[in-house]
Amino acid sequence: MKARQFGQSMTEYLVVLGVTGGVLLATTTDVTTLFDNVDRSYRTQSSEMNKVQLYNSQKVRFNENGGQDEDFDDGDTPPPDDTALPDPTLPHIEMVYDAQGNLLGTLEDGYLLDERGERVALCKRSANGECVFVDEDGNIIFPGATTNPKWVDDDGNELPLMALTSGGKVYGFAYLYRNKLYSAADRKLLDPQPGGFTARPMRRVMELNASGVPQLTGYELDGRLYSLKATTQLKPTFDKALAPEKEELVNVRFTTPPTTKWQGYKPCLVMPKDWKANLTDNAPLPGFWKDKFDDPSLRLGVGSGELRGAGGFIDAAAADCGGASTVTHDPVSGQWMLTK
Repeated sequence: MKARQFGQSMTEYLVVLGVTGGVLLATTTDVTTLFDNVDRSYRTQSSEMNKVQLYNSQKVRFNENGGQDEDFDDGDTPPPDDTALPDPTLPHIEMVYDAQGNLLGTLEDGYLLDERGERVALCKRSANGECVFVDEDGNIIFPGATTNPKWVDDDGNELPLMALTSGGKVYGFAYLYRNKLYSAADRKLLDPQPGGFTARPMRRVMELNASGVPQLTGYELDGRLYSLKATTQLKPTFDKALAPEKEELVNVRFTTPPTTKWQGYKPCLVMPKDWKANLTDNAPLPGFWKDKFDDPSLRLGVGSGELRGAGGFIDAAAADCGGASTVTHDPVSGQWMLTK
């Protein structure tokens, strides 16, 4: 670049000499004075021109990786900016589960791949777009299998849903990928990007369906629970704090699962908010409250406004649950003891 500057400076000198020389010859015949005036005139004009010819300035630099022999001053087209633009949608992996909810593998290029990356079945789309898996002879295998997208980062790790918080309050939800926020509803890049928030990862609230397959029903942060409907608003505004559901977590402690009903569940249950308000501390749970902990699939409500009642669980041990209270099973009596 300096070589080009030196070349351009010589051109400028000759231009100045040609333009000013004629004028100066008309005003003086002293050769020494003539060239002193030309040199002084050139230095003044060159200084003014150099003020706008700072080729290494960040404001006019095109690309640091450009070839050293490229001459953009002579009209060459500069290379395009190679800064990567944000992805318009989140990357994902299509997970495949059997009818019992067990992971079979991933769906890639129309094939079901097992954990070794080997093709084990072909996906043939039904009229409603669902995969029907068949073998090489066209026979259906894995009947009832389902697919479910998993939103991932560049290393294939699942992205958690983030709560956008400020002052301890939640104002919305989004996915964070490459320092950009994406919609929790359609996974597209949010435009404009919400500002002034702290993004905090949330935990999933799960529930088992009739076949015992885990289903996502909501999310949790700091003991506050939010429904799927609340977390997947198509056009969130992020301008007001969002109220959580009237639910809370309970730590459940036992040495071994007290009944077979606990299969598939974790000892971190979702209960109606303030469910324990009228119960005695450090005393056995009565009636249907005991039934709930014997069978965690039951949904209970408090008050006339609860249609379905609270239910579900967090995939966490009792020690990591963060519940508002603890219920402990006594294997001798079979009772459940409440600790507020």
